[in-house]
Amino acid sequence: MPSRNISSAYLAGAADLANNPGQLAAYDSTDHCVVLAGPGSGKTKTLVLKLARILAEDVQAPRGAACITYSQECARELTRRLEGLGLREASNLFIGTVHGFCLRHLLTPYGRLADLPINYPLSVATQHQSDRLLKQVGDGLFGARHPYKTIDLGRHRRSVLNRASVAWRSEEELAAWAEAYEAVLRREGLIDYDDMVVFGQRLIVEHDWVLPLVQAKFPVLAVDEYQDLGVALHRIVKRLAFDGGVRLFAVGDADQSIYGFTGADGALLTELTNRDDVQCVRLQLNYRSASEIVNASEMALGEVRGYQASDPDRRAMIQFVLCDNGLAGQAEHAVAEIIPAALAAKPGRTLGDIAILYKDYRGGNIVAEAVAAGGFDYVRVDTAAPYRKVALTSWIEDCAAWCAGGWRLGRPQLRGLIDRWLAFHRTRLNDRQARHEGQALTALLWSLRAEERPARDFVGDLRSGIVNQLLDSEPALADQGEQIERMSAALATGGALAALDIVSFGGRDGSPDHVNLLTLHSAKGCEYDVVIMIGLDLGSLPWRNESPEKLRESRRLFYVGLTRARDEVHMLYSGFVEGRYGPMRFGRSPFLDELEVRMQAAGVGEW
Repeated sequence: MPSRNISSAYLAGAADLANNPGQLAAYDSTDHCVVLAGPGSGKTKTLVLKLARILAEDVQAPRGAACITYSQECARELTRRLEGLGLREASNLFIGTVHGFCLRHLLTPYGRLADLPINYPLSVATQHQSDRLLKQVGDGLFGARHPYKTIDLGRHRRSVLNRASVAWRSEEELAAWAEAYEAVLRREGLIDYDDMVVFGQRLIVEHDWVLPLVQAKFPVLAVDEYQDLGVALHRIVKRLAFDGGVRLFAVGDADQSIYGFTGADGALLTELTNRDDVQCVRLQLNYRSASEIVNASEMALGEVRGYQASDPDRRAMIQFVLCDNGLAGQAEHAVAEIIPAALAAKPGRTLGDIAILYKDYRGGNIVAEAVAAGGFDYVRVDTAAPYRKVALTSWIEDCAAWCAGGWRLGRPQLRGLIDRWLAFHRTRLNDRQARHEGQALTALLWSLRAEERPARDFVGDLRSGIVNQLLDSEPALADQGEQIERMSAALATGGALAALDIVSFGGRDGSPDHVNLLTLHSAKGCEYDVVIMIGLDLGSLPWRNESPEKLRESRRLFYVGLTRARDEVHMLYSGFVEGRYGPMRFGRSPFLDELEVRMQAAGVGEW
């Protein structure tokens, strides 16, 4: 458990910060601090070392720190890094999504006392339940062919917290849909993920007595990827930090704000940096990319940021590639030409060092078909993935990694798996119960160790041995249980992942034997030797006739894709997109036109 006796491993890591003034300033900060971290600038390392120092030097157990992340995979990466420093999630260290924080540390302990208009015990709607109720209510209000999408409703609920303030007819209708949907949820005794954060901010904003209680438990709040987390969290942060005495350490980059469709707003991060009572630190040294890619990325952004490559002598390949036959032709070229050449270009390079990025799941379908036809295995991360990454599915994958040989090296650590397992129990366990659960899990995992067995057998044994019992006893985990059902279905004979063995299943993140297929949105936070971006045509990225704000976000999305690469970027286009009545020849993306002109003028890269 984190305490003042934490391993001194973080001190050794901190010594590496001495040559980076920005990282060192963030590490040494003592008050509210916002770190503006460019791509590849070591922001995760900085955040992890800062958390370790806070828990070792600044707070004493049972008080601690909460670290809020954008996604379950971000939380998973932070957990892995912290385990390497001798830290793991415990009662005084929370590492998880904003939804998890609001549910576990705001709504569950304090929501009933605040008389929030939600049902107790809390029960979270499954994706199926939520989709059903959304459609039922929307069709009832507007008819089956109404123009609004569930994504529009989600953005509205996350960003318009005062529905009386809406001015446009479309927003009025979305507000009516939101209120009717929420009323049906309550009648069925449910909340959904958006409710967790919205009611969390109501609790913090409207009830002064909650502030000292949160501050007593978590005197420090860290937030990763701040630009992605939206107005509700922003209100929680401001209230806790500037009214509640909680010290804030936030990390983000407004240039990588690409989730406007969910209600995220990079301007909220900028607002924090402009406060006189917040120290602003900039990380400008890029450890990931070769200098040509760093320079090209600023050209793509169209704004000077002063980023520099840590190794200015590394060379890069940047290519603009015209392909016939649209997305299918681009995918075929990537498989037949680019991937073999990339593997041959560097000794030891594997398929796992290569990523193909696309705009949406439809592009993913085309790429997946081409990669499979080329004889390559792949890992796919987009909305067409067989199951959604939630805390329980990620934990099961990590258990597989431990049983498949990770137990020899402590990767992941067994103690961390146990602590995460105990955290799933929403009803508080006493010491005896916690010991029993830990012993039962250890015995089960020990019995399931094997380096050669189908993943479906492992998941089935883990479910029957311990997971199904948890799901039966914890109604609030019903939404995660649904994703486990989808995982099992994907692994079953005939399922999308039926061929996975336990080794591949446990190493699905960063598997060296699989090409990485991701949407541009999903790729944020990732890095690869070689990045292949497809679909860079006007009408795809960007759409035609986008509003100025949407065009800026599309540019940021292009920038995010470009900055995932260490050594090679291949940008593929055809000059047309497929429309309802055939090809629409709008030309390639204007982002490519601008970038190529600027690169030629500066003599950057190869094309």
